[in-house]
Amino acid sequence: MLSSKVYLKILFFILGMIVTTTVAYSYYFSKNYPLPITNRISLDAKLQFIREHIDPGKIDTIVVGSSLALNNVQGSYLEKSSNKCKNVLNLSVWSIGPVQVEQLLELSDAFPNLERIIYSGQFSDFGGIDKLKNYDSMFIKKYIRNELNPVAYSSLLLNSCKDLSFCIKRQEEWEKEHGMNNKFAYLKFDHTGSAPLHIYGKDIVQHRWKNPHGAVQNPKAFDALARMAKKAKKDGLKFYFIQQPYRQPLIDKHLHVKHNMKTFPERVKSIITKEGGKFFNLYEKLHLSDKYFADRSHLNDQGSIIGTEEIAKFIDQNEEK
Repeated sequence: MLSSKVYLKILFFILGMIVTTTVAYSYYFSKNYPLPITNRISLDAKLQFIREHIDPGKIDTIVVGSSLALNNVQGSYLEKSSNKCKNVLNLSVWSIGPVQVEQLLELSDAFPNLERIIYSGQFSDFGGIDKLKNYDSMFIKKYIRNELNPVAYSSLLLNSCKDLSFCIKRQEEWEKEHGMNNKFAYLKFDHTGSAPLHIYGKDIVQHRWKNPHGAVQNPKAFDALARMAKKAKKDGLKFYFIQQPYRQPLIDKHLHVKHNMKTFPERVKSIITKEGGKFFNLYEKLHLSDKYFADRSHLNDQGSIIGTEEIAKFIDQNEEK
């Protein structure tokens, strides 16, 4: 029979091994997969990317929005094609509306030499007014700028993977679900944080190709856009809104889409120009054929290059006046 002293030694040894193993795995996980800081994987992946690959002091241009910014605006081509956008960060994440974009822009002062914000979107982004959950902008700014002290960072590691099953599942799914650019779940970024899609032919998801978005838009979403434009003006930043293309056959077939493609740009332009912002209708400029689309509103990698080059021209024309 074990004495109480020996029993306690064994118990503390086991507990120590558990803690050591958890810390070691959490550290390994943090170097190879997105830490579940927000439990929203596209945002977690973007925050990890910024921390590991972006020098915040060099960024002069931020691209924000939903996947219509993440996939449709290639930051690398924006840098190549623009005389003004020298160092671009695509800060966009999946499935977010204006209220959530406004939250993301709380991170803008983490980039001290920021000059402009590019919001890329479409009428389909303005239906909801949800907020990002588990989102602490002050903490995240320190995280992406590598300014967390050792104790705070160690605490982050331990808390992030205290549910080991969650982290193991994310690890198992990462490459299969997020490592292939012929899937909409693709999260392997270029050097600016963009994720262009190589979706053609058999990889096209038919319901996303054939079915249009709904007609509903929320007035509070437009209120959030107005606040963003106003804050950008106050902070001395140039603010651009880019309306992305949409498949013409769906516009021709569905009256609500045709209506939104007329009224949405009028409303957005009115809102942001009051605050000195600029509106660019990429749909009207390009009239892209179906060969450049991955679905109803996402461009494939060829289409996103064309669109990005036009955005670069628009910015240069406005800023060189």
